[in-house]
Amino acid sequence: MRVHVEAPGPPGHGVRRHAARVAELVEASARSGRSGPADLTHAQFTDALWGPDVATAADAFERRAAALPRPLVVTLHDLPGADPDPRRDARRTAGYRRVAVRADLVIVSARHEAAKARAFGADPSVIPLPLPSVGAPGPRPAWADRPTVVVLGFVYPGKGHAEAIAAAAAQTRPPRVVAAGAVSPGHEPLWMELGDRAAAAGVELVLTGPLGDADLVAAARAATVPVAPNRGVSASGSLLTWIACGRVPFATRGAYAQEIAEDHPRHIRLHEPGGLAAAIAGAGDTRADPPGWPDVGALHHRAYERASC
Repeated sequence: MRVHVEAPGPPGHGVRRHAARVAELVEASARSGRSGPADLTHAQFTDALWGPDVATAADAFERRAAALPRPLVVTLHDLPGADPDPRRDARRTAGYRRVAVRADLVIVSARHEAAKARAFGADPSVIPLPLPSVGAPGPRPAWADRPTVVVLGFVYPGKGHAEAIAAAAAQTRPPRVVAAGAVSPGHEPLWMELGDRAAAAGVELVLTGPLGDADLVAAARAATVPVAPNRGVSASGSLLTWIACGRVPFATRGAYAQEIAEDHPRHIRLHEPGGLAAAIAGAGDTRADPPGWPDVGALHHRAYERASC
């Protein structure tokens, strides 16, 4: 089965990386090549990658969908349904409904996302995010010469860097806080604010900047305390990167972290909002071999066959 992949945005973005990983797994599962006309399209949609606002993003998706090979399978990311601003939630829900209507099959990555999708009329299949592919690590990072609390991924509002700084400041000997990734475009003022907050709290804050695959693995393995403080995340590639790299991250209890804890209880440590400082004070061993994981390639291949019927 030949699949056209439609995933706009910068190559380093998590959704683009997800699309590439799924394509690799599907090809391996189906033992088929990529040459020749596409049998179907698999598009990835999150409004932030398709336009400056959700209405524009939905417009762009509808125009593109009209030209794509059918059937059209769409994986929805960052679904609406829990925004503190009900008006923004309503706008995003309307946009995502427009995208879902265009699809022959909708996929989401978690059970709580399926509930959100059903609320705006979709009937999604749930296929978990794949564990990231982990290769050989790069050199041990220079910042790992002392105890650290590390947050993986882009710096953006709500990611959890502020919580990590506060938790570090509450320790008897504050560890270094490392943002293992780049600042998301447009959020440079947030990074300046985090720097000021860390300085005022007596916490050293380090930004690595963009990391290649090998350096990301090295960062994950070198962290003293791996954390995933973003409780509002819909489905988190950063959280799964920790697990794939053999780490047991501390995660704020939220819908997605709770699902991972239910399915893989030995590979995540949940704490309540505001409880990160107490959780990391007695961190202990945070290493474990990655768990068994569903065959995501085979699950997608079966979904493609359903869409083609």
